[in-house]
Order: sequence, then C-alpha cells, then structure tokens
Amino acid sequence: MLTVPTPAHVIRSACPSDAERLASIEAQVSVNPWSERQFVRACSELERDTQSVLLAHVNGHIDGFIVFSQVLDEASIHNIAIQPNCQGRGLGKVLLKAALTQIECNCATRCLLEVRESNVIARRLYARFGFEVDGVRKGYYPTHSGREDALLMSRELKGIADERA
Repeated sequence: MLTVPTPAHVIRSACPSDAERLASIEAQVSVNPWSERQFVRACSELERDTQSVLLAHVNGHIDGFIVFSQVLDEASIHNIAIQPNCQGRGLGKVLLKAALTQIECNCATRCLLEVRESNVIARRLYARFGFEVDGVRKGYYPTHSGREDALLMSRELKGIADERA
C-alpha cells in the first residue's frame, strides 16, 4: 500500500475555541469520546499549569491532537487522536515527540499512559518511544460489546524524546 506523506503540520497549543474540532476528531476514532466541554476545560487557561493539549494543523485545519498532564516530576498521556484520513502518515509520532519534548523541558522524570489492549498500532508507537508495559487494568475501557483491558505503560525520561527504533 502506498502511503502519501502529509504536508508539514504545525504543532501548537490548543485553545478553547479549538474544542469543537477536537471533539469532532475524537468522535470519529473513539468508542467513548471526550465531549466538547471536556476539551474546553482541557484547553482552558486554568488547566494549563497541569494539563496541556497540543494539536497538529495545516493551514488552520486540525488533523490530530494529544492531551497530557504533569504533576511534579510525573507526566501522563491522556488522549491522542488523528483524523481518520490522516492516520498512518506519522502524525501520531510527531505529536507524541512534541509532547515528550515539552514534558522533558518541564523536568518530568517519568511518563505514564494507558492503551487499549487491542490497539496494536498505538502500542507499537509507544514501544518505539521506549514505553514498556507495567501492568493491566482489567475491563477498563468500554467497547460496543462489553469491556476491554487497558495496558499500563511507562518510560523514564532522560532527555531522550526521540523514538528508539
């Protein structure tokens, strides 16, 4: 299958006015999507001390985002989503690298995340960035037919936001 590279995306911090578009992307790719209200809150000035939302856009059109937070020296990736027609072109990698770079600049020493056990593509991306499975949360994610386990992953941060492979 031929993959056409995406145009150069600009990465920037999201603001509350981006919430509608972020919720739209999320609704296309998630079984249990965040609401527009959740995105407004995540993008608000009041949350920026602990939570950040970065988005990728070309000419103002948002194609993906990542939500993460930091408390003291520990960070967590909460959500990452890519517009379906932009998937498979490296945009998730670009957003994850930007988030890890920002997290490392803020002196975090560890980053955590949870991922659906069935999400092989995301698991592969995280592994390329040095995340390792630490445990399992049984029945954590809702699905159309029940519940799915979450894999708990983490990595130490030592100034190396680049992927390892």
